[in-house]
Formats: sequence, C-alpha cells, structure tokens
Amino acid sequence: MSRIFWDSMLSIYLLEDHPVFAPRVLELLERSFKRGDTLFTSYLALGEVMAGAEKSPDPRKTREVQETLREIGFSYLPFDQGAVVPFSLLRAKEKLKVADCIHLACAASAGIDLFLTSDKQLVKLDVQGIQFIADFNTPIL
Repeated sequence: MSRIFWDSMLSIYLLEDHPVFAPRVLELLERSFKRGDTLFTSYLALGEVMAGAEKSPDPRKTREVQETLREIGFSYLPFDQGAVVPFSLLRAKEKLKVADCIHLACAASAGIDLFLTSDKQLVKLDVQGIQFIADFNTPIL
C-alpha cells in the first residue's frame, strides 16, 4: 500500500477518455485499487480539472466530473505550512511553473511515496518529502 499523488493531467486524460493515455491511466487506477493504495491530488489539481469541465457546453459535465473524482476516492492536499519550504526551494532553484511547484510542495508536505506525472521536466527532480517522481507511462509501474 502506497501513497500516490496524481498530477492533474492524469485525471484529465481519464475524464476526457484520451485515446492514447486514458487506457494507461485506467490501468494504473485499477492496480492502485487492487493494491489498496491511497490516491492523492491537490486542491489546485481539482481546480484545474474543474476549470476544464466548466468550459464544456454540456451543463452536466461539471457534475459528472465531480462524481467521477469522488468515486475514484482522491484525498485532496492543501497548500499548508509544510508546503512553504518545498515550494520556495523549487521556485528558487528550478525553472518550473508555479502550479507545478504547488503540486510538488503539497505532495512533499504530505510525505507522498510516488508522484505520477506526464511532465518530463518533473521526473528528473529530487524533492525532499517525495520518495519517487515518475512518468505515469513508465512500463514498470
């Protein structure tokens, strides 16, 4: 059983049924359920996903997204006091977008075992508080 953080794009791939990436995300989700892993994401990621749903012309889209995310059972991480130092270090030393720094800092504050992302720039990082950062499409996962 591991504590696994999903970067926002994984949820987006799944929710939008991306033809290339959704099957892999679904496979990871099923494996996590079987293993008894706890899935995390940040409140910022939730906001990013919900913003995409709000753009849809289908008025039911927002509700459907909320229900799907609730069914998956994510625990949402806040940007708390423990995230301040990791955020400041990432912003000062890495050329990352603010949103990426927030996601990583939230995960670090929570002591996440595995941070899954589609962002190749994040995979190379060593962030104290996160055991592993991996590309979700890595075959060994």
